[in-house]
Amino acid sequence: MMDKVKILVVEDEFVTGLEIRARLEDLGYEVLDILDTGEEAVEKAGVMHPDIMIMDITLKGVMTGIEAADLIRRQYRIPIIYLTAHSDEATVQKAVHSEPFGYLIKPLEERALHTTIRMALYKHEMDKALIESEKRYRAIAELAEDSIFVLDNNHNILFLNTHAKKFFGQEQDLVSPVPLGSFIPASLLDTLQEQIKTVFEFGNSLRVTHNFTYHDEEIWLDSTIVPVITPDGVIQVIGQLHDISMMVRIEKEVEKKGLVQIEHNMEQFQILNDRIRNPLAIIMSLASMFETKEGDEIIEQVKRIDNLVTQLDQGWIQSDAVRNFLLKHYGHGKIAE
Repeated sequence: MMDKVKILVVEDEFVTGLEIRARLEDLGYEVLDILDTGEEAVEKAGVMHPDIMIMDITLKGVMTGIEAADLIRRQYRIPIIYLTAHSDEATVQKAVHSEPFGYLIKPLEERALHTTIRMALYKHEMDKALIESEKRYRAIAELAEDSIFVLDNNHNILFLNTHAKKFFGQEQDLVSPVPLGSFIPASLLDTLQEQIKTVFEFGNSLRVTHNFTYHDEEIWLDSTIVPVITPDGVIQVIGQLHDISMMVRIEKEVEKKGLVQIEHNMEQFQILNDRIRNPLAIIMSLASMFETKEGDEIIEQVKRIDNLVTQLDQGWIQSDAVRNFLLKHYGHGKIAE
């Protein structure tokens, strides 16, 4: 090791403390001090900043080792290994709840001491890396222009980014998990919960577009729900809600304009049909009055034009069918007479 690991020992038995110091120094560690009260342990932890602490559960003074360790963990995030002469279940349970990095039983065995310290230091480094990683991901989530949230398997919100808070009118920061329904509007909640339930059940990502009314406004959200497993094996889901309302409204407007243009073209076909047929009838009558070569040629040309007009008539009938289809499925157009 290039730098010695600095260890602060908290042990109320003087002889045992000296023995622990000797063992640790033999293993290549640096012992900063040996303390015998929880109060002093909390104070010196903030001053000496050891890499790790070995804490006896039973200490002199008012504060127990577990109480001291809890304060040190929350204030300084220093990894702590418990030391005790007791291995009964009640003592172990009390120790476990304070999240120690290891647990040693007196009398100490050198190999167990060394292994426990190395494992505790490794776990502490991994925890720090995880915290830094979470900070980076939270920062990225805060920069996103989508609503992002994290849920536990009871559909409680563990994290909500700033955009989601603004979108759903959630002003206060989350200090503890809250139910999903506390910020998702009722018009969206049921379908979103079904989506989340499916992701938890099958473990696959799911993407769905939700259409609902919120504050008297029609909203479209493209939602993606992804399952994640935390390092301690807990299953959670991350949700991303992308507001596509503006895009949908634009598409609908473009679609509407296209239907208006189709309607206009249909009307023009009908007008063109009427305006051609009337002059053709007059020309045909005039040409039939004289049995001449020129008259016969005029009649032949009129017949060709009439055939074209007949095709327009058939097209207009088909257009009526199109018109009725558009009216039925898109709610736009006039009923064909």
